[in-house]
Formats: sequence, structure tokens, C-alpha cells
Amino acid sequence: MSALRERMALALPLGVLALAVISVPAMVFGPDGLSRHRRLSAQLVAQRQENQRLARELIQLRRELDAMANDPRAVERAVREAIGWVRPDELIVEVPSLPRGGR
Repeated sequence: MSALRERMALALPLGVLALAVISVPAMVFGPDGLSRHRRLSAQLVAQRQENQRLARELIQLRRELDAMANDPRAVERAVREAIGWVRPDELIVEVPSLPRGGR
């Protein structure tokens, strides 16, 4: 019986080692392994950059909203830009742009 126990005591760790040698590379290089991790990491970086851009845009929009609520000049400026509003005493002068490469 002790010979059988000695073989089992040796076989069990060797079996676990053999299983690890086969399964670990399969998991690392499989579809849910290293390549997926890299792809998800790249997506995470891109998403964080997009979130930062949107946060900056949100801050700018909140400033514009606050200006529209509290500053009559901001409202006038927005109306002028949106519909081309001009005061009766203003004179409009259009300056044609030069073609590219010309003087």
C-alpha cells in the first residue's frame, strides 16, 4: 500500500503541473486571453479620452447657459450669430475672399 501512496503522491503534483502547462497557454493565447485584454484596454483608453472631451464640452455648454440666463449681451450675440440680426444703425460691408493661392 505504501508504494501506491508514493506513486499517487508523485502522480498528483505531476498531473496538476501537466494540466497547468497545457491549460495556461491555451487561456492566455485563446480568444478570451491576452488579445482580448489588449483590445479592451485600448477601448478603455479611448472611452476615457471621449469622456474627458465630453466633460470639457459640458463645462463650456454650462457656461453658455449661465451667460444666456444672466447676460443680455450674450443673448444678443447668440441672436446675431444665429439669424444674422443687425441693428438699424449698423452698416454691413461684405468683403469677398480671395481664391486660394491668389493675391
